[in-house]
Formats: sequence, C-alpha cells, structure tokens
Amino acid sequence: MGTSSDLYVTRPGTPMIGPYSTNQMDDFYAAVARGEVKASGVMNLMQHLIVAERCPPGARVLDVCCGRGLALPLLYRYAPTIAGYCGLDISAANLAEAQAQVAALRKLYGAPFPVDLVECDVAQHWPHLPGPVGGFEVALYTSALEHLPFELGAQSLRNTAAALARGGILWLSTPAAVGPPPRPLQYGVHVYEWSRKEVESVVGSAGLVIEDVMGLLPPAPDAVADALTSRYGEAAASWYRDLAERVPAALLDTASAVMAPEVATELLFLCRRPS
Repeated sequence: MGTSSDLYVTRPGTPMIGPYSTNQMDDFYAAVARGEVKASGVMNLMQHLIVAERCPPGARVLDVCCGRGLALPLLYRYAPTIAGYCGLDISAANLAEAQAQVAALRKLYGAPFPVDLVECDVAQHWPHLPGPVGGFEVALYTSALEHLPFELGAQSLRNTAAALARGGILWLSTPAAVGPPPRPLQYGVHVYEWSRKEVESVVGSAGLVIEDVMGLLPPAPDAVADALTSRYGEAAASWYRDLAERVPAALLDTASAVMAPEVATELLFLCRRPS
C-alpha cells in the first residue's frame, strides 16, 4: 500500500529518460476509434484543435515535447497552409511514432507542408532548427511541462520564448497546482506540477505576455457552477446544470472549464512575444 509521501513523487515504473518523464498523453484518436471517450482525451483534442484553427497561413509551427505527434492530424486537416512544422522530443521512440504518423497522414493529404522531427533535450542548448531566420510564429507546448523538474522546465520555457518570432504565439498547457511546493501530484506520471503563479512568473521573465488563460479540465460541478455564476450570473449556472443532466461528462467537462480558469484543474495559456 502506498503512503502519503508517494503522492509527491513520480510513480515507480513511469518511463523516464534521466529526470524527465517520457510517459505520453493518451492517443485520443485511437481511444475514440475503439469507443473510449475520456475527459482527458477530449481536453487534448480540444487544445490541439484550438491551435490548429488559429494557425495563420504561412506560419512556421514549433511543437515542444511533441511526443508521438498528436498535433499533426489536426494541422494537416485544419491548417494545411502553414509553412512548416518542427517537433522536438528527447525520446527517439516517441519521434519514431511521430514519423509513422507523418507517413500515414501523407497518404491521406499529400505533403502540404514540410515536417522536421528533432531529437533534443528542450531544457538544454537547442541545435539549429529548420525554419525561418526570424523564429517561429506559433509554438505549442501542451501537457508536457509537468514532465520536467521545475528548473529544467523553466529553462525549456526560456528556450521556447527565444525561438519565437516577434509577435509569435506560445500555446502552453499544464495542470494548475495549488499551494506552495512541495505539492502532491494530480497524476503519478508527472514530475512537477506548476501553479498558475509560477507559470506567470517564468513566462513573464522569459519576455512573453500572457494574453488569455482558458480552463481545460474542471473541478467538481458545483465549483464550475459557482464560477459561472460569478462571471455571468445565476442563469449561466442553471444552464450549466441543465447541460450536466443531459450531456456526457467527458464532453461537457472540457467545454465548461474554458471560461472558468480560476477553478480549472488544467489551464491553457496564450502567450505572445511582443512585436
């Protein structure tokens, strides 16, 4: 039987490379194909779709800790006019899965943009990356920061900020930890879960401005209802409760959390490098 101290450390058996957890997010495409719909899968689908739908034509896209390349299907489908994609990951095995993903997508869509996959430690000095001299217009760093120790995660954020073009956007998602460290982990495969204040401090010191914060996963329904009441009034809470009686939780949870970031358990930050 585990002890309370076990909640503060990465679960034994988690795949690791050095101090990094290389456990990957669920393949939500495969899960839905076999009839499995989880709130975490819908969350990951939604955050990647948000990015894909907002990629401007001609943008160079950087995917930090890209894993098996789960952003790629949505980019091929909804953002075929981007100028290119570059995925970074420390795991050669993860990148091999991403390369297989690219091969399958090219059979469906052709090759609308170049794809580069680079094996590197994102917390250390980055190698020269294929792409524009002025940097990347869009970067995504989704559900991965929590897989690094704090100081290494902070350096990875500084490296990402430096790789952005002026006016470039970083989409950053991570669990929203509460209270001072050390804190228990929400998920045993994580290494360090950041508070919103920590994200704001490090992102700001890296020279980025946070323009928006969205919730991705909610706490208990009553907390969501209270947050919606505070923002929109009693009618919003009644509307939410009516939806909760009818809409499957896996679908409603992510959508309802978007406008309740103050109580959400996972957050998506829209950060911009000033022009």
